[in-house]
Amino acid sequence: MRIWMSAGMVSLMLLPATVLAFPFGGQINQIIFCYNNAIYTNVGPPRGGPFIWTPSTRTYQFGPPTRSGQYLLGLAAPPYYCVVSISPVIVWAGILMTMEGSSGVAAPPYNPSPPSLNPPSLNPPTTPTVTPSGTSPAVPSVPTLGRVAISEIYYNVESARGSSPSNQWIELYNGTKSAVDISGWTVGNSSLTSSRTLPKNTSIASNAFIFISPSTSTKSFWQIPSNTPQRFLGLPLGTGLDTTGDEIVVKNATGQVVDSVSWGTNTSVFDPSLSIVATGHSLARSSLTTETHTLSDWIELPNPSPGR
Repeated sequence: MRIWMSAGMVSLMLLPATVLAFPFGGQINQIIFCYNNAIYTNVGPPRGGPFIWTPSTRTYQFGPPTRSGQYLLGLAAPPYYCVVSISPVIVWAGILMTMEGSSGVAAPPYNPSPPSLNPPSLNPPTTPTVTPSGTSPAVPSVPTLGRVAISEIYYNVESARGSSPSNQWIELYNGTKSAVDISGWTVGNSSLTSSRTLPKNTSIASNAFIFISPSTSTKSFWQIPSNTPQRFLGLPLGTGLDTTGDEIVVKNATGQVVDSVSWGTNTSVFDPSLSIVATGHSLARSSLTTETHTLSDWIELPNPSPGR
């Protein structure tokens, strides 16, 4: 079925009525990259609601919204829209951001309490919120992810935890109901000719993790659970993970890509890519039970949790 719009309807959508701007601020719990070059964000407390970024938004600090868990702060005013799907046409309403900044700390409180921002008829469908930034995702009682996946990446090494690339590491999670033999699997980055191969007798139990790093010295900087397998490859992960932009690609023994993640200036997996994490922080999955194959699957952990 096709939905046709008259020129008048399009004009009304493109030229929202002007109203006085008001402040908003909170943590993103849902983000959608829209067909009309907008970015839909559902922002939580202290002053939240559905807010939409567009190329006309005056943007500060870390650029446009990129992921769930990120904090936003700014001014918003006219109603706007996000074209979620073009076949069929699905449109979600929100409030246009006129100014927007982002940071890693909580947005300050506002008074008085904000008004209701969208009529009930325009409320988008409710979706689960992702794990807040700073909190490791819970390990499910029964695995439901259905595959082995990259679950955490530590590439921006702080001096108290060693040095790069020797003490960089990644963690894999087995989201299946059986143990998986990953002997012969490879870990690489942008230079895939430098992929590192996991040794024989390497496996991951069901609903469990494995810790992988270049150097055995890495384990002295972390408290890794004793039941988590550890593999030290003797060489950097790929060519060493670039803090300004890179990727991790995991392939099985037959050369098929099992999982991959990109961040910063590298847009080989996500475009736009994941934000660069701060020194000493890790990049981690927001959930170990489901995935959307979007930026919202990932969060920044100030307290990395290797092997758990």
